[in-house]
Amino acid sequence: MPALAGAAVLTGAGANIGLIAIQRTAGHMAGDSTERIRIFSWLGLAPALSNALGPVLAGLLIDTAGFRVAFAVLMLLPLAALAWSRRVPRERPPAAEPSAARAWDLLRLPALRRLLLLNGLISACWDLHAFLLPLLGHERGFSASAIGLILGSFAVAVAAVRLLIPLWAHRLREGTVLAAAMAAIAGLFLVYPFVHAAAVMAGCAVLLGLALGSVQPMVMSMLHQVTPAGRHGEAIALRSMALNLSSTLMPLLFGAGGSAIGAGGLFWSGRPPRPGRSPRSRPGSRAAPARRWSAPAARARRWRAAGPRRRCRRPPAR
Repeated sequence: MPALAGAAVLTGAGANIGLIAIQRTAGHMAGDSTERIRIFSWLGLAPALSNALGPVLAGLLIDTAGFRVAFAVLMLLPLAALAWSRRVPRERPPAAEPSAARAWDLLRLPALRRLLLLNGLISACWDLHAFLLPLLGHERGFSASAIGLILGSFAVAVAAVRLLIPLWAHRLREGTVLAAAMAAIAGLFLVYPFVHAAAVMAGCAVLLGLALGSVQPMVMSMLHQVTPAGRHGEAIALRSMALNLSSTLMPLLFGAGGSAIGAGGLFWSGRPPRPGRSPRSRPGSRAAPARRWSAPAARARRWRAAGPRRRCRRPPAR
């Protein structure tokens, strides 16, 4: 167990260090905000693809060859990334020596503070949807395959919008996209608790994926605009730290709130089920199977329900 815990810490640290270096380099390679939006949209496809292919690859390797072979093959992935990184053009060293200012001093910038707060709230919305959608689907009586299709629709929408953003980057403005995305997220969270059909919930998931998927490229582009020159790496590190902290704490808060007010209530609105009705008895969901009685048991029940005069006869055999 200690070895697994240490490996998890090193893996997480290495992944975050690599992500921060990639995002900083990508931001410096862009010439203007339009090019930055395009670059960060392409970079945003990498987590979506890795989240889809990684578990499938690991599961196949574990089932066919065991854990040791699976870890050995997965070890080759960061080595391949290291070899591929040698193709990235080297940056020119800065003209002036870096100052001794601390990374926390960046939080004194009002624009950066507001942007990090906005990014944290959007990340909380992402975690809220991933955490509560299975619970809400179970409450509605959806099957596991239906819930999986809804989550898959959300992931496809996120990847699709990041494929489309580079085509429209020259027409998009970061502030306008962020405002529209936040309005769409708020409206969809208001509608979610009132949805009782799997197809309608999948449509809501697609719209939510389009809104949430468009946020990350815009935030990264604005982050490079509001951060002082030469300190983009520190700003990206602060953003990564805030997102990881949100992903750690928010599920705990969602679990405590969900046990008190229900899954639908955490979407900021909801309608409780009627007394005496289970979630499976709502319109559009599968009804609970009725209790069936055999013929002898039914005759015995009718005999017990008869009056005392009829009970003098011999009861039917079971």
